Amino acid sequence: MLTRRRLVLTGALAAPALVTAATALPARADDAWFALRGPDGRTVANHRVPVELESEIIDLDNGFSIGSQSPDLTLTEIYDSNCGYCRRAAADVKAMAAADPDLRIRFINAPSLGLPSFQAARVEYAVKKVGGEDKARAFHDRSMAARGVFDGIRALDVARDIGLDADEVEKVADSQEVGDMLAQAVRLANAANLAATPSWLIAGVALIGWPGRGTIESAVRAVRECDKPVCDG
Repeated sequence: MLTRRRLVLTGALAAPALVTAATALPARADDAWFALRGPDGRTVANHRVPVELESEIIDLDNGFSIGSQSPDLTLTEIYDSNCGYCRRAAADVKAMAAADPDLRIRFINAPSLGLPSFQAARVEYAVKKVGGEDKARAFHDRSMAARGVFDGIRALDVARDIGLDADEVEKVADSQEVGDMLAQAVRLANAANLAATPSWLIAGVALIGWPGRGTIESAVRAVRECDKPVCDG
């Protein structure tokens, strides 16, 4: 049986990938591709992302989805288990999916806030591999409701609480396959210049930060109308 100490150590081996993500150039509101504004009237930082790169991120195996099974549009959230704004947004994101029968929301954990986040992301992906997407969704709900630092130890406790064998989850979390997948997620997020969490991908555009439910829903409506997050006129 692997020990929790080993999970901590193997997380440390992947720490260089976190440095890569942290050094991505931040998107600035004054460089925004579209004049998308939040409820305070300020421009929401956004930029173009190649469709091929967006597709690679959406298809990452550590992701999971909520909402429509036959969507006309997919909104992707790139998050970190220790991101305060991700936690703040979580209830609104679920409400968006519940209110829009044609929307799918895809969640991709690309840890960028240090070793505890990488450990937690390892466990989260292991939860999906062991228990499927239903367990991954349950785990995500619990992690977004957490307070304080959410690390590998707390993540394993959540895995047990949602009915999984924590020893089995830990063994999978400690595998090279899981570490490689998360490193790939970090690399792709960095390539897309997603320098803050949460970030959102929709129709080849990245929106950076959490501008509020209303702004994200406005972007969704615009994409449906004119294939971009802000329509002209």
